Amino acid sequence: MIRVRIGAEELRFPDGEWEAHVARGEVPPSALVFSLELTRGLWQRADTLPLYGFFRRSGEEERREEGVAAAGRPPFKELPGVAFPRRGFSGTEMLLGLNLGVALLLMLLWQGAYLTRVWDLAWSLYNLHVRDSLPVGFIATLFIHANLGHLGANMISLVISSAFVEYLYGRRVLLIYLLGGLAGAIASFAWKDRGPMSIGASGAVYALIGAFAGFVLRYHGRLPRWHRWKARRIYIPVLVLATLPSILHADWRAHTGGFVGGVLLGLLVPLHGRARDLLLPRERKTGRPELG
Repeated sequence: MIRVRIGAEELRFPDGEWEAHVARGEVPPSALVFSLELTRGLWQRADTLPLYGFFRRSGEEERREEGVAAAGRPPFKELPGVAFPRRGFSGTEMLLGLNLGVALLLMLLWQGAYLTRVWDLAWSLYNLHVRDSLPVGFIATLFIHANLGHLGANMISLVISSAFVEYLYGRRVLLIYLLGGLAGAIASFAWKDRGPMSIGASGAVYALIGAFAGFVLRYHGRLPRWHRWKARRIYIPVLVLATLPSILHADWRAHTGGFVGGVLLGLLVPLHGRARDLLLPRERKTGRPELG
């Protein structure tokens, strides 16, 4: 939590909203700022803090160039409510529930023989495709996991990546999960050219990560300057660091196919309205901004 004293007035807001408040001109240079994270528990003048001048100037330039007040609101502020709404079910909850439900059902049916039976199922799905030309395994394996550790790791990644993608694309996150996961499963099958079918949601999770990368590639130029800075310096590096080490482990073929499929979907799938609110207006050929 950040506390900002402007004369006798005191503002309070989460640490993640610091740059947005500065960019909107709500934190004057002489304001005193206190934060455990930003100022290490000390009161400091705002203009002495790292990047204060950058965020303040970028906000002023953006508003001047566009002729309107840039939104400046921190991206993904409503993320928890999108992923876990008070009413109804989000796409993220549906994907999580489906994966957990399949795992629970199979564990109850197979109990101590789960590990053996799940690999038998993977071989059966492979044979159905190769021998009987029934490619049901490409979708079915997106919801089947080898053990609890495999399930838990994938579900943690799923919740995080799906929440961001649902914020950007709404319920189309379900389409991205299925089509991107399908791309990963097909890539795994094509490159391995032998059984059994790969199992697990990781290819579909990489598709969700790829969709976020696709959004950044597609709309980078229409993000406000401080959001573009965060995309270059925070979002993209974190995405690369989080993706590269794990993409070469386990079934790297499914991970790669899912990621590439997700990037393509991120470039093509229409945005949700709340994601469009993050973007600056497009420029018409006349030079005037075009909303959309």
